[in-house]
Amino acid sequence: MLPLLCLPLLAILALAAPLESRAPKYNVTSMNEALKRGSEILGTYARCSGSLCSWMSKVPDNTRITDMSIPGTHDTASWDYTLLRQISYLKYTNIIYPSPLYRCGSQSIFAQLAAGNRAFDLRVGFAPNGKDLVFFHSEALLDVNARFEDVMQGFYRFLEENPTEGLVISVKDENATWGTTQALQQSLYTTLTSPLAQQYINPSTSISSTPLSALRGKLTILRRFSLDQLLSNQQTLGIDLTNGWADNNPDFSLSTPAGDKVYIEDLYEPKADKIGLTPNVNLKLDVTTKHITAASGKTKGDGLYLTFASSEQAYQLLFPQVMAQGVIVPGVNQGLKKFLVSGGGKGLKKKGIICE
Repeated sequence: MLPLLCLPLLAILALAAPLESRAPKYNVTSMNEALKRGSEILGTYARCSGSLCSWMSKVPDNTRITDMSIPGTHDTASWDYTLLRQISYLKYTNIIYPSPLYRCGSQSIFAQLAAGNRAFDLRVGFAPNGKDLVFFHSEALLDVNARFEDVMQGFYRFLEENPTEGLVISVKDENATWGTTQALQQSLYTTLTSPLAQQYINPSTSISSTPLSALRGKLTILRRFSLDQLLSNQQTLGIDLTNGWADNNPDFSLSTPAGDKVYIEDLYEPKADKIGLTPNVNLKLDVTTKHITAASGKTKGDGLYLTFASSEQAYQLLFPQVMAQGVIVPGVNQGLKKFLVSGGGKGLKKKGIICE
């Protein structure tokens, strides 16, 4: 789904050197292999060339990340989870909910980057081979070939070619069917601290005071997986969101070990008093717009605001696409657009990360 919020154009920054003269930090052969292997999640690679490929170039260096509006997607890797794929993976997952319940978008990661998305929500676990990190949405195995490190290399490729941009990547340990918790933690840590990763990942464990200049050409990790089973010197990585994340909650906050405050709306399964699409859309739209308004005025306090605009209602077969786009009656997307363009959100200074 396309992002609904973009930043106003502010100031044009000049690159230090022509892009063509930049020597890549990665091995070209290994990169091409990773992009090919990860194409079912990344999409087909093409150099980003549209106007939204460099929208952050127009934002001043000293702008704090927490004072920006950054569009993103929820369960980013689920965009191409089809019924045919679900059937082909029954030998791994057995019978689960219908595939549309797990599909939270329609664009590949490369397409999302070209559309201006700069925040991504990745859910991982071990593949059936117990070795490779691959992508899940709850119990749904999204692809057996595209590895976590392949998709990370896709982000590195984008940043190499678009050095004015910065990315925010949420990483969650979603499925522990294969392998142990300790092995999963170690594999995630190893992938995100490899020599290649260190070239692109912002090492800071705090985001509240981080200026955009520190994020350009890099990505910040929002860590939703614990490292408690690793050695003490391996337990610090990214922005630690592991303590206090409330399940299916419309309005909560947590504090990171570095002292950041994070305010979150994550009502992914609204339960309206009445059955049907409209009551559930209205409930989700209400909590979403309230959180966007709070982020604009920082009414809950200074810090990072995360708003998830996507949702579903499994027992009523209100899949994410239905909740977002509606069927005959409007969905959350139409309501959000109206709110932002002509409703109560018109003129708001948009702040926070909004995952569609």
